[in-house]
Amino acid sequence: MTVHIGAERQLFLDDHVIEELDGLERVMQRPARPGGPVLEGDEPWERSTAAIIGNSLHHDEEEGLFKAWYDTAAGVAYATSPDGLQWEKPRLGILEHEGSTANNLISPGRNFSVIKDPREEDPSRRYKAMYWHTRRDSDAPWGGKGHFAAYSPDGVHWTPESRNPVADFRNGLTDGQFVLGWDTAHGKYVAYMRPNVYFFEPDKRTSAWVASDDFIDWGPPVLAVAPDDSDAPETEYYRMTVAKYEGIYLGFIWVYHNDQVEFADQSRDTALAVSRNGITWSKPFGSEAFLQTGAPGDWDSRWAGVCNMIPVGDELRLYYSGANIPHNIMAEGGGRGSVRDWPGRVIDGERRAYAVGIARLRRDGFGALRPKSGEGTLTTRPLTFLGTKLHLNVESSGGSVEVEVTDAGGQPLEGYSRADCVPISTDSTDVMVKWRGDKALVHATDTAADLGGDMLAFRSRLRKPAKLRFHLRNASLYSFRVG
Repeated sequence: MTVHIGAERQLFLDDHVIEELDGLERVMQRPARPGGPVLEGDEPWERSTAAIIGNSLHHDEEEGLFKAWYDTAAGVAYATSPDGLQWEKPRLGILEHEGSTANNLISPGRNFSVIKDPREEDPSRRYKAMYWHTRRDSDAPWGGKGHFAAYSPDGVHWTPESRNPVADFRNGLTDGQFVLGWDTAHGKYVAYMRPNVYFFEPDKRTSAWVASDDFIDWGPPVLAVAPDDSDAPETEYYRMTVAKYEGIYLGFIWVYHNDQVEFADQSRDTALAVSRNGITWSKPFGSEAFLQTGAPGDWDSRWAGVCNMIPVGDELRLYYSGANIPHNIMAEGGGRGSVRDWPGRVIDGERRAYAVGIARLRRDGFGALRPKSGEGTLTTRPLTFLGTKLHLNVESSGGSVEVEVTDAGGQPLEGYSRADCVPISTDSTDVMVKWRGDKALVHATDTAADLGGDMLAFRSRLRKPAKLRFHLRNASLYSFRVG
């Protein structure tokens, strides 16, 4: 199978471009958590609660500003930052809390998910949001609960959709959604929502793909990810947040480790999933945790759920919600209790809170191909491409990487053998491969002799697909691209 690749970096989280691995293995690369939270619920109305649930932390390139819409104890709040590290909470005068509007609250409800829609021609609807809310209507057959939509010209002042809720309990979707936005691959607005557990036997939390043409009428849920045989029996998939990156979809599954003894203890960490279409998913590392919870006593010891991924230079920032609060507790008389009064309290010697932290990852650094021992090779499928320069993201400072270009049958092209390649021994997210004579990357081609000496035909020939064969010695290869 020939694969055409564009200018995107080709990661190795699936076998899309891989024909053969010999002596190599795919190894997960976990992000580093360098410190404590960067956004905390330290205002009185927040009550130690600052949680990013949906697609609600962005870098606005037009304004050069980081923006966050986050859950607090009193509703959804808004904060900005010049660098994504130090956050300001403006006094907006929009919602009243305990007799004052001197706060940064912008909306009731929770689980705000925000997109800035460049397709929108109406400036008053440039920002779109979906959030979980309850109508004050005791006669509503669904109890008034559902997903509400709202619009804003600036991300701060919001007007609710008149037909709210746009998706209520009756369509089988419960709280928790991640609005990816307009997906050009499908020509629709796309969200990832949680179906009611009664859809499944046994009852399990899962995540579904849902789409809309207009952000109001949402179609039926299509199951995207669910626990499988690689998961423990008590495991559920609480939510999945999604990022489009280098031509693929990355899913960050909030894996809910439920109790073996009911309401005894729970935690949520993050597993990694990948998709080529946003609907069908695979887990390149199974159920192994990608972002782990912290150690006992850490601020994120019970919850580490990746929400938004923002590239900053050669680094990927993974903003995540963390907490040292379990999901449920045992009530004094038995059964399910509540942790709603935990934030801000000191319990068992720990101050309990929900907050937002940053995990940091090398660009493309979700997984690496690495020799099992010493040396190994990767051979790609036959590729077609438009560029002439081969770039690698590689860590080979203690070894080397060499690349040869072959025809579809695996024979090296003249001048592009392993012996012709200048070995790469460096640690770089972007290093160019060179062959002797500073040759550019080419497809496999016919020669003039093959065409009977007809130079006009030779010059106008079609390029044939070519394979790339990477030889790794004590090295880690994260991605390649042709530009």
